[in-house]
Amino acid sequence: MKKSIKYLFALTILVLAGCSNDDDKTTKEPVKDNEGKIVVLDSETLSLRLNQIIEASNFPGITVGIVKNGEQSYQDSFGYMDIAGNKPYTNQTVQSIGSISKTFIAAALVKTIELDHFTLETPINDILDQPIVNPNNNDVIRIKHLVTHTSGIIDQEEVYLSSYYILEGENLNGDGVQMLQAAGVEQRQPKTLQEFIQAYFYEGGDYYSTENFMNNTPGTVQEYSNTASTLAAYLIEKATATPYEDFVKQHILTPLQMNSTAYHYNELQADKIATLYFNKNTPLPKYNLETFPDGALKTSNEDMMKYLLNMMAGYRGNSTTLFSQDSYNLVFNQITPTYSVFWDRDNNHNVGHTGGDPGLSTEIYFNGNDNSGFFIISNYDASSHDSHESHYIEITNQIEAAITDYLKL
Repeated sequence: MKKSIKYLFALTILVLAGCSNDDDKTTKEPVKDNEGKIVVLDSETLSLRLNQIIEASNFPGITVGIVKNGEQSYQDSFGYMDIAGNKPYTNQTVQSIGSISKTFIAAALVKTIELDHFTLETPINDILDQPIVNPNNNDVIRIKHLVTHTSGIIDQEEVYLSSYYILEGENLNGDGVQMLQAAGVEQRQPKTLQEFIQAYFYEGGDYYSTENFMNNTPGTVQEYSNTASTLAAYLIEKATATPYEDFVKQHILTPLQMNSTAYHYNELQADKIATLYFNKNTPLPKYNLETFPDGALKTSNEDMMKYLLNMMAGYRGNSTTLFSQDSYNLVFNQITPTYSVFWDRDNNHNVGHTGGDPGLSTEIYFNGNDNSGFFIISNYDASSHDSHESHYIEITNQIEAAITDYLKL
């Protein structure tokens, strides 16, 4: 489901000299092109166009935020957070953002470096009580390998899915439950983060296999790894002697006043939580991940906008809210041609990440040179079926085209 960052920005991020503002709101029937698409002339017609797109799609709900010239420019939501309850998706609706969560590992990890607990060059076994041994290659794994997906640690899909769990108290009737159960997701008590690490990386563990590791030398082969990302979060926990989620709250969420953001449902306002859907007729039960750092952060449009604004300001040297400018630089400096610290990067100042899990699809992108960016968060499942992925790409291409038109104004 992961799209090329270069492609997305070719489509969505433009800087035009002599930009005009959009203070004049249209009160007339919106202008449409010869295909019946509403023409984007300002923020109001952008909302009309996005609503037109979503109403013709299979998306239950979606929320969009746009930063233009480094400033909050647009936020709106469409469709439903709960179809059965007829509850609209709003800018205060909270849902998981999937693998965009890894960018919070990036921020927490760089904060840990700033606090002098380790560096990107530190071998992971210098931090762990019990060394992790790749049975297929005994070369040193360093933190920089985890954050660029070059550690040689890989996900075994069936094993990784079995680390998902349905929350206690969720109704186990319905097609959505059966779909998760068929994939190995059960209602049960989860392992703690430490217990997951023990189970996956150490011989004799419930999830352990020699196939959890490649035979390549660390730093030589890129293989996207959720489990390696969660290991990075665990190293933060070990080095700082602070539970990972508490460290993120103290050093990232609280300074940014992201008060509606958390990893666990019991920390959130229940009536703000979106239902996740396989499709409009198939809601999914609430589930979570034992590897919660890599994909289970839950947030709203309002909070995500605070995060995007800060990341963009830090990229350009205009923020010290979370850490020093040198540390912001460390977050975004390219380590490989395609990665900084967990963020997708290229040579044209394009920065971003996507997320996908059962019942959700997300993306966040900005261009540090143009100082424009956006995010899209949806409770639509684009990752569980090929037809869903193709539909997601079709619809988000339309959304991104509308965003492009807005950024031209």
